[in-house]
Order: sequence, then structure tokens, then C-alpha cells
Amino acid sequence: MSSVYIVDEHYIPYSVAKKLLGEVIKSGVSSNLLQRTYDYLNSVEKCDAEVAQKIMEELSSIVNREDVRAVLASICPLTPDEVRSILIMDSNKSYSSDDIQKIIDIIKKYIKS
Repeated sequence: MSSVYIVDEHYIPYSVAKKLLGEVIKSGVSSNLLQRTYDYLNSVEKCDAEVAQKIMEELSSIVNREDVRAVLASICPLTPDEVRSILIMDSNKSYSSDDIQKIIDIIKKYIKS
């Protein structure tokens, strides 16, 4: 049995997790838990993995925390109240109305509502 080492750790959007999990399942490694997790991620996914990554990259100019960007790219909120409910996770930073609108604009650029 080979050893697995964690080299780096990152927060990722749901669609990226689904893509990675799909690759693991296709490689022949599967279990009931992996399949149920994949099915769940498939049901909540708002965009594909590439789009989610682009959203995360663009949000980095506004939102410093990777975990907050990952949640935003997973949930794809389209109203100021929805965005604020996620940004509350980042208690160290205050976001202006302009910041919130920029976040919504970035998400709307990629998501067809």
C-alpha cells in the first residue's frame, strides 16, 4: 500500500470537488459514500468547475479569504442579502455596497440565471 502525503490544502467550490471526485470514481475507486457525495454535489452544483475557478480568481481582488471565495463560487448568490449572509464569515473585513455589487456582477457574468 502506498503512502499519501498532503502537499497543499485549499478550499474549493462544490463543482471542483465534484469534478475531482468524478475522476476518482472513474479510476475505479468507489464506495457508497463517494457515490452519494458525488450525487449530492451534482444536485447542488450551480456552474461547472472551470467557471467556478474563474469566479474564485476574479473574486480574489475583493475577497481575501479563500474559504469565503469558495462558498461564493459554490452558492453563486445573486442578491445583496445573499452575498452579505456569506461575507459575514469574514469578520475581519468590512465590505461596502460597491464591493457587494462587484461580487454580484462577477457571478452574473458567468452564471445564466
